[in-house]
Amino acid sequence: MSFDAHAYHVEKAHHPNYLASGAALNSTMWQHTDTGIELANESDQTPFIGVIVGRVSPFRLKCGPSGNHIEGKVSPLTKSKYQFHITRPADHDLAADYHAGIATLEALQKQVARTGDCRNMIIEDVTGKMVCLVKNVFTTRVAVIPDSPHGQSQEDAPEMDDETRFWPIPDDFAKEFNDIKYSHLAHPLPLYDDGHLVEPSHVNEVINGAIVEVHFAIHHWQIGNFDTFQANIQKITMLRPGIGHRTSDHKRPHPSTKAGELETKKTCHETDETCGQTST
Repeated sequence: MSFDAHAYHVEKAHHPNYLASGAALNSTMWQHTDTGIELANESDQTPFIGVIVGRVSPFRLKCGPSGNHIEGKVSPLTKSKYQFHITRPADHDLAADYHAGIATLEALQKQVARTGDCRNMIIEDVTGKMVCLVKNVFTTRVAVIPDSPHGQSQEDAPEMDDETRFWPIPDDFAKEFNDIKYSHLAHPLPLYDDGHLVEPSHVNEVINGAIVEVHFAIHHWQIGNFDTFQANIQKITMLRPGIGHRTSDHKRPHPSTKAGELETKKTCHETDETCGQTST
């Protein structure tokens, strides 16, 4: 079934988490965390998860298995993030929702910003305003896995998870990955196409140019003389594929379906650029 943009617009219009509705301005609050400030639901102080629809831009698209990593001399692989930007969809209804969502995000920023210089979440260039969205590729394990056969053979020794064991890291970063896989977990970007998780090695191809619905949390820090905001991805749903995209074997089987052999093919990786700096 093809995606009906108008029906989607009508369905989401009054959803409290849909940023285009503006409801977040009256139902949220900023609160401290261990590392900064987050946007929370005023009713129960849980993190607020905003929802926005947009078209994925090829601008600084870094959603492969190594995220936006360049090399260890610049930043460790453990700090790598998935990164992509969404921009205004061409469809009239979705474009109106996108602009309304941006207006809500800008109003939320103004509630907590202290410098007047807001960066890194809303980016503006000659094409208009974009939202930069990110998520950590790796997280620290609760228990470090022994890095020797002797240690791994010990009773009750933690075992390597299959996701990390078969992670399709590019060859250029294989050594760095081998150094961190015992202490860190690899996580696929939560991108879903028709209910199926998209395999990590196919994400860049599949998401480029697509119309997507993104669920994300919002965090804030003041760094020196500017305010920085971060949109942390929780879930991405494909609504319409990008122009030129061809259906392939990019979907991971549902958990209830017997999976085939895990993908082990390595992928190429481009040089990295971080999110832009300007915002309004």
